[in-house]
Amino acid sequence: MEKIKEDKIYYRNAEPIVITELVIHVCETCGQESMPLASARMVEDVLNDKVRPSGKFIAEKFEASESCQGSSDELKTAIKTVTRISA
Repeated sequence: MEKIKEDKIYYRNAEPIVITELVIHVCETCGQESMPLASARMVEDVLNDKVRPSGKFIAEKFEASESCQGSSDELKTAIKTVTRISA
């Protein structure tokens, strides 16, 4: 398995939270992901409010364009503020 660092989005109290630089193991053959215990505990601490956010960032939320529905080819975007927590 290959060890990578990845940003993941989780939800706490219906608010999106991005946890950055989580260590994830990925199978090179099938792509299955496995999270080591240390990363899983970090996620648990974040979701249980034991870790304070390190800041906020803006993430684009993409919606299906009307061209996908057959009437227009513009892509609509909405901006959403997400809490960022560094692992």
